[in-house]
Amino acid sequence: MLAAFALALGLDVADAAPHPRVLWNGWRDYERGFIQADGRVIDPKDGGITTSEGQSYALVRAVWLGDRDQVDALLRWTRDNLQGGKAEQLPAWKWGKRPQEDWGVLDENPASDADIWLAWGLLGAQARWPQGGYGAVARPLIHGIWEREVLRTGDRYTLLPGPWATERSPIKVNPSYLLPFAFRAFAKVDPGHPWMALLNDSYALLAEVMADGRLPADWVFVDPATGRLAPVPAEEAATQIFGFESMRVPWTLAAEVAWYDETRARALLVPFAGLGVSWRKTGMIPGVMALDGAAAVQWGYTGMYAGLLPAWATARPEDVESLYRRHIESARNKDGWGEPKDYYAQNWTWMSLALWAGLARPPEKL
Repeated sequence: MLAAFALALGLDVADAAPHPRVLWNGWRDYERGFIQADGRVIDPKDGGITTSEGQSYALVRAVWLGDRDQVDALLRWTRDNLQGGKAEQLPAWKWGKRPQEDWGVLDENPASDADIWLAWGLLGAQARWPQGGYGAVARPLIHGIWEREVLRTGDRYTLLPGPWATERSPIKVNPSYLLPFAFRAFAKVDPGHPWMALLNDSYALLAEVMADGRLPADWVFVDPATGRLAPVPAEEAATQIFGFESMRVPWTLAAEVAWYDETRARALLVPFAGLGVSWRKTGMIPGVMALDGAAAVQWGYTGMYAGLLPAWATARPEDVESLYRRHIESARNKDGWGEPKDYYAQNWTWMSLALWAGLARPPEKL
């Protein structure tokens, strides 16, 4: 069934796409290792904190699998603890143990990527369970994202990483937060804001970021007067890597190709496919790279391999099965993939397999 979905979406799954039980078992492993019974997602490698990102990733995954009980638990915990009991409020991004030894919000700032994933996931829940009222919860969040996290910069719209980003110039922007597939869905339910203009401007920014075949940097900087790229401040030089932030970009582009046959996304996948040239010679892809693809570290990372998987399914199909067998299937263990406590890699490995296999779908295709 999942392979049939993938073929219908245009993904070349070869014979290696995971069986549905791999995705179900991976989800149950994740629930056991990272999600409390009350719906709180825990990051054990970072002091047991909870982030809005973690809550939103889990909610989207539960929607794709049709796990409504988990969707509701995640939503309740997020509302009660990150949103101050107000479902229409953008959630605080970080929750954990405070200096006074109690537990609560550590940083009230929202994070736009988590907010977008959460609202988009709720639209998926509405599609699956039309009588559940999830769309009514999503709409004020979508409105809040635009009002607080989108900025007019010259003749462009720029997605901010959070409201705090307006406090500095140039504006710090995260390319992996740009999620065109979500903007498409938001445009349908929030016609009062120009979401498609943001989609087009996001692609224009990504084209600048990846000009001349560069890999996307973890963070880039935008001139508030023009919306174009600005020079990187000297103190931010360390952000100019293809690392744990920007490794999410190929997933987004692959989703845009699979779901919408987006030609701009297809063109931007080329640099990621190019990484296969050195991979064939060395047998590995570094977990962090310079923007020209040179190794910045000498170790591989399961999350990086997984992030490239759906991109290669589209842009380098001749090697996608080998990538999966060597670096992802071989990393499977009783607790997930690779390091059992690495919440980030567990999420992105599963999500990449779900996209490749055709389980991950936008709201209108659920």
